[in-house]
Amino acid sequence: MRKPLILYSSIWATLLMLGLFAVSSWGAPQRIPGLEHLQGKVIVLDPGHGGGDPGTLGVGPTTEAENVLAIAWELKAMLERYGAQVIMTRQTDASPSLGTQFDGERNGQLAARVATANRSRGQIYISLHNDWHDQSEVQGTSVHYYKSQDLALAEVLQEHLVRQTKAVDLGVRRSNFYVLRNTSIPAALVEIGFLSHPDEARLLATPSYRLEVALGLLAGISAYFAGGF
Repeated sequence: MRKPLILYSSIWATLLMLGLFAVSSWGAPQRIPGLEHLQGKVIVLDPGHGGGDPGTLGVGPTTEAENVLAIAWELKAMLERYGAQVIMTRQTDASPSLGTQFDGERNGQLAARVATANRSRGQIYISLHNDWHDQSEVQGTSVHYYKSQDLALAEVLQEHLVRQTKAVDLGVRRSNFYVLRNTSIPAALVEIGFLSHPDEARLLATPSYRLEVALGLLAGISAYFAGGF
């Protein structure tokens, strides 16, 4: 049976991905190896913030909440194209706690994200964010982990994200974030660029760069499962 055509969330993304699929169908090597390992995998994507919490309000035209939701939608479509199941903690600009038992509680938004991950059949959890620094020249991407079981995921995501986007490599760091500390499955929190840095803030507002970020994360997730984790 022919696979349905998946339209990505921007015209640029759709055209680029169609081009990649067409090249692979002509017998040329695929851009990202190991995509067959995504088949049947269950992945929890967590776009940070949302609703009354826009996240970082940087020097660019878009907020952290907007940027990471757009990236999550691009990545979701790519993962599903290769047979993965994707669970998103939020799909719109709304708090994940809205309408749940956590609504109105302190850390309710974070608790709702963790509950979604822990109640799911997810095999990995990836939380997406943008960063901020008081020194506007600071830029780059980092991936954070907390539990020992998170480290391999964090390392492979950082490696492929930096390779794809050519961002400054700020490395992998152990951090005591709520969502990392409380998720029961391998988890990583990705800080994609600094909204305090003018160039990165501008790039993160563009569909083309968001697509590059999603491609880097796709490659990292593929490599993680290809490694037998």
